[in-house]
Amino acid sequence: MRPPKFGYIRVFSLEDAVKVLETDENAKIIAGGQSLMPMLKLRLVKPSYLVDINRVPNLSYIDVDNNAIRIGALARHHDVEVNKDLWKIYPILPETAMQIADPQVRNLGTMAGSLAHADPAADWPATLIALRARVKVLGPNGERELSVEDFIKGPFTTDLSQGEAIREIIIPRVNNAKSAYVKLERKAGDFAIVGVGVVIKLNNDGSVEDASIGITAASSKPFRAVDAEKVLIGKRLTDDVIEDAAEKAMNMANPISDIRGSAEYKKAMVKVITKRAIRNTLLR
Repeated sequence: MRPPKFGYIRVFSLEDAVKVLETDENAKIIAGGQSLMPMLKLRLVKPSYLVDINRVPNLSYIDVDNNAIRIGALARHHDVEVNKDLWKIYPILPETAMQIADPQVRNLGTMAGSLAHADPAADWPATLIALRARVKVLGPNGERELSVEDFIKGPFTTDLSQGEAIREIIIPRVNNAKSAYVKLERKAGDFAIVGVGVVIKLNNDGSVEDASIGITAASSKPFRAVDAEKVLIGKRLTDDVIEDAAEKAMNMANPISDIRGSAEYKKAMVKVITKRAIRNTLLR
């Protein structure tokens, strides 16, 4: 199927992109295009204009300081995958990037684009929720920040208003945190059947000081498994504790049946993959 007719505008600043989006509610930003182009070909979206931000300078950054990691709207999945600082600080980030689709998609696609698309089976939301990341958005009235959980409202639906675009993703740093992302998929590079991101900080005695668990593809939107986190905090990660936490995560899940499996199967897999992800953090 051929895509519908649309206009094309290349901008050289995010502010200019915002101006176009503000005046035309049917205009769409294109960066990597790895989510948008398939939808265009299927005529699931019919934009009036594609607003190309690829020539906007200083948006491809991955900045790391003592307090936070900032990932610009044009940073590609591959940039995250090969970043040595991220492998040292939060291996969950490059670990997630390397499991997305195939090299072509990773070379073109962006974290910001994935969040804006809000596919309920996408990988990034689980990891970013576990990292308690925030999204910085630029709009006609300036900038605002919100959590990834609040940014994604439902399947393919975000909190972006007309005229708004993602500027960057901000990830707070937690010293000595352990992290891992585990994904169940039908084949390498497929969307997740279930994906679980875990970030844990241990006390000196081996008990859990803090824990955060993000889960994707197990509900209408990615979610934070707070009931599972409560089980972990203050305890050592014994088999029984991990089992209990994974059970709580499973109970919070509300998947649907689709081509990747039945709702019952997916719900059971939430428990399996959560256990695996927690155990993987301990190997770091």
